[in-house]
Amino acid sequence: MAEYSASRRTPRAHKRVVMKGNERFDADGVKLEPSDMQTDQQREADDDRRILGELPPHWAVFSEKR
Repeated sequence: MAEYSASRRTPRAHKRVVMKGNERFDADGVKLEPSDMQTDQQREADDDRRILGELPPHWAVFSEKR
């Protein structure tokens, strides 16, 4: 490897490093998401299912029969 010389005739060419990104940019409102196609009733049902799924198992078991 050659040593550094301030009187070098040709400047060293800079090698640009280009790395391909792995992010996928999506501006808000450009693409339709599945939640955009849901009605209010479907959203409420999904919320109920999610909330009931987060509760401990014994909350959903009832000993009284109808």
